[in-house]
Amino acid sequence: MFDYGDPKLTTLAFQLHDMIRPSGVLFYRARYDGGKTLLEVLANTSMPVNQTLDRILMPDNTIGHLVVEMGQEIVIDDTLTHPLVRDSGAVHNMGIMAYLGVPCRLNGEVIGGISAVHQHRRNWSQSDIDAARWAARNYEAVARDRVERQMKKGWSDPDDPEKNATD
Repeated sequence: MFDYGDPKLTTLAFQLHDMIRPSGVLFYRARYDGGKTLLEVLANTSMPVNQTLDRILMPDNTIGHLVVEMGQEIVIDDTLTHPLVRDSGAVHNMGIMAYLGVPCRLNGEVIGGISAVHQHRRNWSQSDIDAARWAARNYEAVARDRVERQMKKGWSDPDDPEKNATD
């Protein structure tokens, strides 16, 4: 359904970045491996945490995995004092000091999300949160459209192009 650097998601990531001016924006898809929630980076704005990101992010260094696992928005103005993340690698290894995350759903299931991160403490405004929600709904619309298009083509698994090589 999505490849890394997807043009539509990349455009959305930069639009959200322009709207709320965080240090960076990340669009990701949830992957599950051995009971762990891994995040596959689909699009991001340059280097959101001032370092190159791997394509697959381990839960130890993310807050987005909590967005997926909890299935809800997470808004943190100061990660150093927030009990959910203050001892995490996302704070101490990645340098995330403020975080705004919104889950993205397809057919009611969380498929991934959007993270806006900041390298300094920050008070996220309601308009920042609304902008992230807007971007998440657009991500969902793109996903929904692609699944519908792929199903019309008769692809059995819209997320696995190898299984669908007959097209």
